[in-house]
Amino acid sequence: MIHDQYQKSVYMLNVASVATTATATGWVDTLGYEYCSIDALLDSAAAVSSNPAVLKLSESKVTNVTSDTDLAVFTGDDTTDGFTIPDADTDSAQIVRFNVDLRTRERYLFIHITPAGAAQIVGAVARLSRAKEMTAGTSSPSVAAVVTG
Repeated sequence: MIHDQYQKSVYMLNVASVATTATATGWVDTLGYEYCSIDALLDSAAAVSSNPAVLKLSESKVTNVTSDTDLAVFTGDDTTDGFTIPDADTDSAQIVRFNVDLRTRERYLFIHITPAGAAQIVGAVARLSRAKEMTAGTSSPSVAAVVTG
């Protein structure tokens, strides 16, 4: 079995322009999976200082974002446990990847992105893997087409 064929890809945030100080939030249901990679998609910016003011993951037992709890290790610019949000790139778009072991996490993961300095085009895609069960013949559910060479 090639484990990469047994993944599920999910749009967490459709790519869209988000106003300065507005927060784009999306979620993914991780039920049945042990691992998740989330790619935060950040468009290029006019200045390197225009990196997101907020870039973080949180978790919850329900899909209501008001019930979520921030995950310290996945909280940008958290000087205690988190990571440093990279400077914005003025030439090209960036991807910030979060790799999450789901075995100790709640069912739903949320991503939060708040642009700073100017509106920014953002999006997020989750790739769930290490499924506990997979129906025979199923490969890459929720993907419109899979091309392998």
